[in-house]
Amino acid sequence: MNLSPREEIDRGINAMQALQRLVPEGGLKNLEKVKGEMDELISPEFEPYFLANAALHLLVVCERCGRCCLEEKGIAVSIDDCRRIARYLDLSLKRFMMDYTRPHELKGELVGSARMLGKKEGEACPFFDSSLPGCRIYSVKPQVCTAALYLSKMNLLTCEEQQKIVTFPICSADEKLRARIANYSLRLDEDAEAKSELKGLFESARSEVELFRLLLRLKGMEIYFGPEKAALLARRLGLARVPEDEELKEAGFLYGATINLLRE
Repeated sequence: MNLSPREEIDRGINAMQALQRLVPEGGLKNLEKVKGEMDELISPEFEPYFLANAALHLLVVCERCGRCCLEEKGIAVSIDDCRRIARYLDLSLKRFMMDYTRPHELKGELVGSARMLGKKEGEACPFFDSSLPGCRIYSVKPQVCTAALYLSKMNLLTCEEQQKIVTFPICSADEKLRARIANYSLRLDEDAEAKSELKGLFESARSEVELFRLLLRLKGMEIYFGPEKAALLARRLGLARVPEDEELKEAGFLYGATINLLRE
């Protein structure tokens, strides 16, 4: 179904308004404190890029082509990743770590107990299977793989350095998403009123917009740090849960289109 630009905007606004059902009676709790915790996790200087890439992450449809599995130089795994994958493979944690991981390339507190998958530069990830194609542990893949490409640390650093949302020319899924957003932007050119409204929508003080931005940020935390961290932040806000991807996608598409417009 092809919606007009105005209908897309209305649907996105309705989706943002529907997020209010997640807010407890009496409103959010500890809001400023939780925002401060989020600022400590992701520095505010990265925030525009963090939100934008969280929206793109929700919208992209991974084609499981395996290019990341082949071209990524190293894949870090946390102890939680190791436990989750070991259970999936029906292995003990010790056996999994012996057979599939090696010490992390870095040392110190930032690394902690993290290790690296046993992948050498130029080789595929040990869980890459060309017959699938792609990852044979896709449902329990490492958190760093879940965050890729948009919410990888390297991409956020690149966005902040270049002061723009970067593209991934090697990724056909990213190309298709950018083309979808660009097509919508072209259709917006035929409706000046809708285009003007969208340009200012996410900078407005509308309550549904502020809630959407907060929940998109929370979803980004889930993608970047894992579900446990995001669930903890959600509980501190008084939320019963982190929003589902589908609850954020329609407004996320408008947010992605807004980023495209602001580059004009």
